[in-house]
Amino acid sequence: MAFSLQRFERLALRREHEPACRELLGLLAELDEARGHLPPGVDDGAAVPPGMPPYERDRLLCNRIAAAVAALVADPTLQFTLEWQASLLATHRWLGAIFEASDFVDADHVLRVLNAGVPGDAQAVSVSPREITKFCWLYTPQSSLPLDLGALWQHSPALAAGLAVALMSPRLLATPAAHAKREHLLPWLAEMLDSIDDLDELPADVLHDVYMHCSYAQRADKHEVKRGINRLVRRSLQRRGIVDSRPDSLAARRNAAGLPVMLVVLEWFTSQHSIYRTHSRAIEAARGRFQVVGLGLPNCVDAISTAVFDRFVPLPTGGGVYEQLRFIQAQAERLQAQVLYMPSLGMFPLTMMLANLRVATLQAMGLGHPATAHAAAIDAAVVEDDYVGDPACFSEKLLRLPADGMPYRPVAATRAGAQVPTALQRHGRDGVGRVDANLPVQIALCAAAMKINPLLMRACAEVVARSRVPVHFQFLVGQAQGLMVPALRRTVRQALGDAATVWPEQAPEAYRAVLARCEMFVNPFPFGNTNGTVDAIAAGLVGVCKTGREVHEHIDEGMFRRLGLPDWLVTHSVEDYVRATVRLAEQHAERAELSRCFAGPDKVQVFYAGRPELMGDLLGAELQALARA
Repeated sequence: MAFSLQRFERLALRREHEPACRELLGLLAELDEARGHLPPGVDDGAAVPPGMPPYERDRLLCNRIAAAVAALVADPTLQFTLEWQASLLATHRWLGAIFEASDFVDADHVLRVLNAGVPGDAQAVSVSPREITKFCWLYTPQSSLPLDLGALWQHSPALAAGLAVALMSPRLLATPAAHAKREHLLPWLAEMLDSIDDLDELPADVLHDVYMHCSYAQRADKHEVKRGINRLVRRSLQRRGIVDSRPDSLAARRNAAGLPVMLVVLEWFTSQHSIYRTHSRAIEAARGRFQVVGLGLPNCVDAISTAVFDRFVPLPTGGGVYEQLRFIQAQAERLQAQVLYMPSLGMFPLTMMLANLRVATLQAMGLGHPATAHAAAIDAAVVEDDYVGDPACFSEKLLRLPADGMPYRPVAATRAGAQVPTALQRHGRDGVGRVDANLPVQIALCAAAMKINPLLMRACAEVVARSRVPVHFQFLVGQAQGLMVPALRRTVRQALGDAATVWPEQAPEAYRAVLARCEMFVNPFPFGNTNGTVDAIAAGLVGVCKTGREVHEHIDEGMFRRLGLPDWLVTHSVEDYVRATVRLAEQHAERAELSRCFAGPDKVQVFYAGRPELMGDLLGAELQALARA
């Protein structure tokens, strides 16, 4: 049954707890399925005035949903049994998203109603044991209340660890409060995970979001949490009898006739996805050295992307992730696979778990998500040499390609000869000064929602404050959809006021149209850009990046060096980033000349020219070295 706001309000206010909770959990499941978009019929045709803009509609609806949730949960006669705990934590981020998209922002006012401590002390909330599950469900990343993880752990280790996972799972943790919680929770969870026996004790469906999203934190040790997650995955697999393929079976595969088999296990790999854009040519070229067999979910590929492989085998969709792992292992045994390659790792629970299961002699990952895995069954990471940064950031052996060893696949707007207006044509520049001195310099910031963080916001605010010419940031935010959009707009507005416009995720043509109205770009940090850099340069823009030790910081520097951009545009500190951005905004003639020399569709051809066959050669050589060892 589809969620009905009026029915939910009636059930909540009449204290019909069981059906009200099931109605709410149904909505949260729908939000998860629809990537944060409220169901079309949620207002029952009567809750929203006609003609209201979509994001105002969502805010109004979230106000009403949040108010009904407050009435439901604050009722002292509502109690949750242990059986409800997993469902509540698995949906936690979407309940938090409802409050964040509403005028309430968080649910702290409800948590204070649960307070069993000192009356009137707003910052010392203490709840009775019977209310702890409620507290955890309503404690959101935006909460300003203190969280005593030690006390919660003493009450229930699974609940404490599960709440930590839930708090770090949202894609958007851009506010100072949410960002600080992740910075605090990462080392705590890394230490405590060894006390959890099985994945089923946690909200396992969102654990991979912690595995992936830790890369967007600022801590130097941010990836250490993966070691604890990986050990927990190994324990859980062994409990279910899913163990590494036998050494004698792996050794026997080296004698198989014909080309060795390379299994490529995919996450998202449609022809419109960034991973296809960056990795498909190298995979396709490996067919000269291997029989390349792709495995992936049917809804995550298309006819164009599956043509990359000699064969594509769809993964089963009905039995869950453990059955998919068994299927992959059986395919590896049947095909006598010698290499397992994952172009990206961490977007799906499947790859996070497969990284801890030996099914082939050599198991390697690409850097579709550029970060170390710290996984027991990943032997190597394939990476372009100029992207590496500090090798000490990796737990894997690095199989280093030359800079032209993994050429990308161009999209129409970045092909040589594409008709993209130059900066001078777009903005009426005379090459020396501005036609209208009061017209703000439009600065594009392309970033997935996970890359937006308080440090980046403060840097942008400093640019606005220091620049002697008006500037305006155009935030082109991937994965910003549904309830995430009003929350993101509030966050950016609090930092930058009217000096920024936030665009939700758009179709490629609309995205490129906004880029075409900009004059320069800046890359996010500490997690930088790949495709965003290509898109901005192809649109005729030059920009600023911040480099660092991690591969996801250093890719920006590698790309800027390939383009031949001046050294001062590759910055090493936040202060240098701000100064370089201000200089590029203020110096119109310099910016125009840089755009003429270093930007446009012809300049990004450097990313498409190269030797895609080198990855297959490198994996083949590593396989031979293992055979000789």
